[in-house]
Amino acid sequence: MKKIIDAKGMNTREINTTIKKVIKKNSNDKFYYENISNNSNIAVGLNENIRIFIENDVGDLVGALNNGATITVKGRADRYVADGMTAGEVIIYGDTAEGAGTGMCGGTLVIRGNSGNNLGQLLKGGTIVVGGNVGNLVGSFMITGIIIIGGNAGKQLGSSMIGGVIYIRGSYESLGNNVKKTSPSEEEILYLKMLFIKYQLDIDPNMFEKIVTIENMFR
Repeated sequence: MKKIIDAKGMNTREINTTIKKVIKKNSNDKFYYENISNNSNIAVGLNENIRIFIENDVGDLVGALNNGATITVKGRADRYVADGMTAGEVIIYGDTAEGAGTGMCGGTLVIRGNSGNNLGQLLKGGTIVVGGNVGNLVGSFMITGIIIIGGNAGKQLGSSMIGGVIYIRGSYESLGNNVKKTSPSEEEILYLKMLFIKYQLDIDPNMFEKIVTIENMFR
């Protein structure tokens, strides 16, 4: 069932209070929020398996600390999307600003557009997929997890990576001094293909390079 909620005139607290009121654990309902007007801190800390659709742009920290919800934004988002997410999905149809996916421990963040600097910094788990280009210092200090970049990257890609893997289809200005490029396996290419099919991204999985720490380059 589709439920449309007009958030016109609501502040952040009122919007989040409304979200919590309409949530039903294990519900199959879909909740569509309109006129959110670039509010920050929307849909933060949700534990329920619920599907929320936001029909316009949002501010900072949308989907932060998500622990099971599927949150879809039919617009762009500002800084720190899905910050600290542990489970669930956050899907952004437009671009995002800096710091998307910071400190994620699990779940999947999909950005169909471009993303800014420091994407996936301090990543501790989960998967980040960007359809377009990204900025500088992507994957810096990441411990584990996966970052997939469908376009180009800026400077110091994978700087100070401890673990995890970055797949990139386009070019990059420079790599971090502790990482090296290699080629993905057939199994990894199949994984990318299935992920792109699931999220309806028109990206060729055969064109990717793999970025890992120098110690892990043959794994």
